[in-house]
Amino acid sequence: MNRKLSIFALTIVGTFLVTSCKNDDDEELMGNWVRVSDLDGKPRSNASAFVVNGKGYITGGYDGEYYYNDLWSYDPSLNAWTQKADFPGSKRSSAVGFATNSYGYVGTGYDGLNKLKDFYKYDPSSNTWSQIANFPGTERYAALAFGINNKGYVGTGYDGSELKDFYKYDESSSSWSAITSLGGSKRRDGAVFVINNIAYVGFGTNNGSLVSDFWAFDPNAETWTRKVDTSNDDDSQNRTSTAAFAAGGLGYVSTGSTGGVVNTTWEYNPATNDWTERTGFEGSARESACSFSIGNYGYVLTGNSGSSYFDDIWVFHPNESENDDD
Repeated sequence: MNRKLSIFALTIVGTFLVTSCKNDDDEELMGNWVRVSDLDGKPRSNASAFVVNGKGYITGGYDGEYYYNDLWSYDPSLNAWTQKADFPGSKRSSAVGFATNSYGYVGTGYDGLNKLKDFYKYDPSSNTWSQIANFPGTERYAALAFGINNKGYVGTGYDGSELKDFYKYDESSSSWSAITSLGGSKRRDGAVFVINNIAYVGFGTNNGSLVSDFWAFDPNAETWTRKVDTSNDDDSQNRTSTAAFAAGGLGYVSTGSTGGVVNTTWEYNPATNDWTERTGFEGSARESACSFSIGNYGYVLTGNSGSSYFDDIWVFHPNESENDDD
């Protein structure tokens, strides 16, 4: 792990006071966060997101009082949001979302009373939802999901205790099947990103403790391989309820909680199997944000810090420095 931090600079971004870090050589950390158009819908946390045909979609979530089922689409070429057809299931938070080449999928979650396992498919071309077969595992929330080609994968989460089972949805046969469980620790509120059709899973909590084991999933062999652990030392890399995305062949986690909300950003390089700290998230520190990747950029949006809920969206440019937009 690469980390040489000793000097901290305070920066005002809008109305937010954030901390940016410099290394021992006084060099800026790489990566630049740029704020773009706020979500047109209500502020919220624990929403679900997916990307189809270069557009990001967000639905669901919770604002401390209300659960949501509205669906919003973000077009990066226009820097604009458009409201789409409401998610047809019960209003919920902490559901999962994934996408195949043509469709988005949302399911599981919590509606304030019940843990859920129903699942729905969204067709962007017709702006319509249809229900698919229920998720075959137990009802749960705070799970993980990812799509690779025309298959979706869902696992981990919380059904009254933490879980590590995984299931595959085959779009061609509209069917679910169990696959090999995640190696290592059970977890809830973990993180996943996909690089070159390999999924990387880690972070989250098990029985109230942050976990540090980190895994790669090969969908062709349906096998898990343990990678370098994340850290349990004072750099606070381990976290729960973090935002995760891939950009330019590298993986990133940013924001989340280590017992309190954080805004640090870490980059994973699959070629070297190592983590490097990058520029901290420049919005207000938060947890339970959602995230997605479009092109070579990562997007982090919504989330909460205590009773404060957010509707801002920030784009991470991995190959710029923090001063590039000055």
